[in-house]
Amino acid sequence: MPNTPRSRRSLVFFLIGTALLCLIATAAAYRVGFATMAAHADQNPERLRDFTFPIWQTHSVREHGFLTFLTANGFAQKAAYANHATVYLWFMDLLFHIQGIIHAATMRLTAACLAMLATVLAIGFVVHERIGARLSFSKLVVLALGFVYVATLPTYWIAVGRFNVDNGFIFVMPVLVMLSHYTARGEWGRRAFWFWALLLTLIMPMASALFACGMLARQLLRARFDDAGRFVAPVLLAGVSVLVYLEPVLVAKWLGFTSENSTWAFRAGLDGDTTYFSNAFNSVLAPFYRRPAYLIIVPALIVLWQWLCRPRRGDAAVASQTDAHWWFVAHLFSFYALTLLFWPQAVSIHPYLYDAVLVGPIVTWGMVNFAAAPLSVRGAAFSSFCLALLIMFNLTSIAQAARCTQCAYPHWGLSGEHVG
Repeated sequence: MPNTPRSRRSLVFFLIGTALLCLIATAAAYRVGFATMAAHADQNPERLRDFTFPIWQTHSVREHGFLTFLTANGFAQKAAYANHATVYLWFMDLLFHIQGIIHAATMRLTAACLAMLATVLAIGFVVHERIGARLSFSKLVVLALGFVYVATLPTYWIAVGRFNVDNGFIFVMPVLVMLSHYTARGEWGRRAFWFWALLLTLIMPMASALFACGMLARQLLRARFDDAGRFVAPVLLAGVSVLVYLEPVLVAKWLGFTSENSTWAFRAGLDGDTTYFSNAFNSVLAPFYRRPAYLIIVPALIVLWQWLCRPRRGDAAVASQTDAHWWFVAHLFSFYALTLLFWPQAVSIHPYLYDAVLVGPIVTWGMVNFAAAPLSVRGAAFSSFCLALLIMFNLTSIAQAARCTQCAYPHWGLSGEHVG
């Protein structure tokens, strides 16, 4: 869509509507199960709230170095976790201070709501770019239901309700959407690209480093060696990412802390231990925390159905748009794909972290397809019914997970057998 005053007004109204839908869907997820899961999880000691930030408040920076402590005795024993970016921890510390003022606004609740709102708005921005000049009422209904579907994803609400508060992956996802959008358009020198690239680096430098690897792979695969400037952006981004990643590691060594980070061989599964990991395929569909496979398969089926129903066109303009679309999708999945390649055991142990950057790209892909493809009245009616059905599926999955105190995820598989 061209960047005109009218299109900017349209974008503002579109994002306001998207945000309202997100708030309604978030309230529904909170009501049916997230509140119960969060209240139960917050009864247990938490590494940031109970171990790390109290140390930050009572000791000087020269003593704690803005590091993370996994246990109550971690600081006293000079053992620190140095895998979080310092700026990200400052943001979480801000949420901790907000919780101290407004007790109902817990770190878990605030982070979950902010990250979901940011994700839906990022998807909304990209969707609006692909709608075109006219938006029919039937497509508007489909998109509205699609945003509610995204905002009620059970993999998201179970992860933020049951597991780590320091889940940076949920904040990576909206930045990944925006960065992939500008990267796919080849705008690697624009301020917008570098804003999102550096923001991703400050949240999770390993994510930006892998994203840079994906950019570099794009150039190599396209055999574009005539423009040296195209290699500058990914190399520079990777270099900055490595520096930000090493900062807490070097601080920990300088202050005399021993590292509690997992080794790279362990994360890759090269230690040979089969306690948590068998192979990369199972890391996705049957991870150590037995997340039912249908929570991944169902959103993937939406994209498969859209691909089967895609219009066949052969003109050059459509081919150019299709090329940009596929690069957008490729960049969107690059972080998860490269993590699965290099550290499949980490993916198997922590599906509640990595699902944000697997399911998130899948549903973003689906929403972009809904926006870009022509939609008949019958197609819109069928899509609306399916999305409404899936929204109920999402909410019941959240409710079932909240009710099961002995399991992390819903127990039933698609075959009717218990999977947990």
